Amino acid sequence: ARARASRTARARAMASSRSPSASTTSSFKVDKPEAQWAKELDPSRYRILRQQGTEPPHSSEFNNMYPSQGYFKCAGCGHPLYTAGSKFKSSCGWPCFDQVVYSEEGGCHVGVRPHRGQFEIICNNCGGHLGHVFYGEKCTANNERH
Repeated sequence: ARARASRTARARAMASSRSPSASTTSSFKVDKPEAQWAKELDPSRYRILRQQGTEPPHSSEFNNMYPSQGYFKCAGCGHPLYTAGSKFKSSCGWPCFDQVVYSEEGGCHVGVRPHRGQFEIICNNCGGHLGHVFYGEKCTANNERH
């Protein structure tokens, strides 16, 4: 219970340090009707980004990609989310990152909100579902896995 309380406190602090859209779905810069998202995204991306789905482990085209420069962007709106240097190797089956992109005009580009007993991570530009954040695994110095 103590570990869960600690994770909850960290996630709340993370959310409060981000833009106002970090914990709501009503104030994103990219705001489209769901019908438009469904037309623009292929069915798999729509299910993941807009319906909080999960891709099968080891299926992402980015799982084994480790570029030396650049960034990884939101598949829904193209907003930069993670730098290439923040991606790390993990055996979990999904691409893993431990640091998000911040910008002067947009603040933190990745938001967090409670979701089914965990903390969902979302694009702070369009609200697209990115996965979940995990704390306490000690796989990076930040002790976070996105």
